Amino acid sequence: MNAHDSFDWSNAGVGVIGLLLTVGAIVQATGAKRAALAASLAVYRRNAKDDVERLHRLASELLTAIEASQFELALHKAHDFVVECPGVREHHRGRLGREGGRLDLSYDLIAKVSRLLTSPKDRLNLVPDVQRVVRDMSGLAGILNREIDEEVR
Repeated sequence: MNAHDSFDWSNAGVGVIGLLLTVGAIVQATGAKRAALAASLAVYRRNAKDDVERLHRLASELLTAIEASQFELALHKAHDFVVECPGVREHHRGRLGREGGRLDLSYDLIAKVSRLLTSPKDRLNLVPDVQRVVRDMSGLAGILNREIDEEVR
């Protein structure tokens, strides 16, 4: 075997090794990409849950303020809910799917409550609407929590 043939065989060996290393790197990169996408999706799910829980907390605080006849505080909490709800709905539209309709209904109810808070004679009728919003937000948060728990298993 002459030097030229040895060089060709060495070159071929290096080429095969390089090809195998490249394939290995591609496989690892694909796995890393999948892991990054899964982590990103998990963060998005947790953010959706946190946002809905924040709306639930605002609705609960609104209900407490109305029941305690703290109507100025109630008006402030209703305003916070009305401001935040559309952003949560749009930001998590894909995650919430048809359950997002609960946010639309809750927004409408709290907007109505906000208008009626300024009228002393209508304040007593607000409690059932706010209770419904609290129930809907609690249910939506529960759905998101269950989905996160199922993914962990």
